[in-house]
Amino acid sequence: MWLDCTHLRFAQETPFSFIHASYWPSCVTRIHLPTSCFCHSSIQSRLLPAAALSAPASFLAAGEPPVVVDLRPREAFEQCHLSGSSSLPLTSLRARLFELPPPGEWPLTLVGSAAELETARALLLPKGWEFEERHADDSAFWEGAASESGPDSAPLLRPNAFLASALRQVDLPEAGAAIDVGCGSGRDAVFLAQTLGDTWETIGVDNHKGALERAQRLADGCGVSAAFALANVRKQSLSDLTERPISIVHGCRFLDRPLLRALPEVVAPGGLVVWSTFLDGDGPPQAPPFRPSRRLQRGEMEHLFGESRGFEVLRAEEGTLLTRGVWESAQNRDKS
Repeated sequence: MWLDCTHLRFAQETPFSFIHASYWPSCVTRIHLPTSCFCHSSIQSRLLPAAALSAPASFLAAGEPPVVVDLRPREAFEQCHLSGSSSLPLTSLRARLFELPPPGEWPLTLVGSAAELETARALLLPKGWEFEERHADDSAFWEGAASESGPDSAPLLRPNAFLASALRQVDLPEAGAAIDVGCGSGRDAVFLAQTLGDTWETIGVDNHKGALERAQRLADGCGVSAAFALANVRKQSLSDLTERPISIVHGCRFLDRPLLRALPEVVAPGGLVVWSTFLDGDGPPQAPPFRPSRRLQRGEMEHLFGESRGFEVLRAEEGTLLTRGVWESAQNRDKS
């Protein structure tokens, strides 16, 4: 993965700060007020055959400790497990995939028997996850390992790495409304609610009822207060979702140009926008989305939030993200 950074600042009386990261095939964007900053991170995805098994290499959250997931039955976990690990029995893995960290962003380690690891590998690798494996049925593995017993299981939740990085870089208002657009199963909305606290109203918005039901279960399980709204943001203004000033808008792998153009009028002074979506790379796309209308063009965000609108770019990044998850869809497209 390679990164390139540029900076830009807003010059009006109520400056906006905008951070945007775009991936190929995914992209992220953020906006801040009153200290304006625009960060564009573009990560191009290079396809990796699903059959190629290798140790995790590049992660957006490089340097972070791995998320350790114990696939064994709960009884075995309570008898002995690695310190700081999370219990996610293999029997529940498929139904709880949305609780795992985003593929390719956070280091991941799986603990289980040889059979459990084999089953998890068949499920996770085609969906883009990379991980290290630890064989719990090997007695040598436990010798000298930091382990403990009991029911305590570490939280699994991790946001997308760019969102976490953006929130660490800016000073946020003490209160406001945070909206996660296209929130899906709620991973980032729940992270926002955890990070911002009770003085904020956190709202996840999506047009998929099943995803919102999973998001609510995730929020309830994490003990945070977050609201989830079934809405089509292509037809409804974000301002209709709350009576509070909207101080954070986040979106990941979602592109609606009219919505982006409206954000300067929606986000309150002192606010932040973080957005991720797909970006055109060099040559034809190797992975979805294939339609040009669903991919940003290089320089498009700078045009939407450039000097003519009072912004200053503070950071721009571009890089490469290896992914297995898109490999199958690309292969199927070639066969059709």
